[in-house]
Amino acid sequence: MSKNLDLQLRLDGFSVLTEYECGRAQVAIESVARSEKPITEIGGRLVKDCDLLALARDLNLCVRLSGESVRAFIAPDRMAGFCCYGFYRYPWAMQAFLSVWQSGVRLRPSPQLSIWIQGLLFGYGPCAVQSFISSASFGRVSKSRRYRDKHTVRRYRVEIYGSLVQHVLRRNNRNDRSRKHC
Repeated sequence: MSKNLDLQLRLDGFSVLTEYECGRAQVAIESVARSEKPITEIGGRLVKDCDLLALARDLNLCVRLSGESVRAFIAPDRMAGFCCYGFYRYPWAMQAFLSVWQSGVRLRPSPQLSIWIQGLLFGYGPCAVQSFISSASFGRVSKSRRYRDKHTVRRYRVEIYGSLVQHVLRRNNRNDRSRKHC
């Protein structure tokens, strides 16, 4: 079996992520799922050259193959024209990431906002912060609740944020129009 054919077999099902990136993704997923790391950013891409939906499918496949209970994200990077992607476990971790990473995404005010900041400042782990948020009087306990608004698109177990939402929606509209004409 040739080296190139062997490489293709190992990457079967992935269209954007390389073998190396898939390996990094698995390590990142395990660090979020099994340790005290609330979120991890593992890579980035130039937006104009990236099929964001294919990237979302690849990230989703990484999560599915891992068997862990985490979610992936794709968000605009601080560097214009780039996106970053990674994994998280708790909704508050994604809110924290968005609030400090991106100035363009505005979060709705939430009573939970100060709780997760205080929890991290006082040295509590992500699981303890989530347990406190869930037990407080903010509604039912749910690990599946995620922050979503007009700045978020969800594909599989991957959430796409900020200005990338419009990029994905425009691409979907173009694809829908081309399918109707066929």
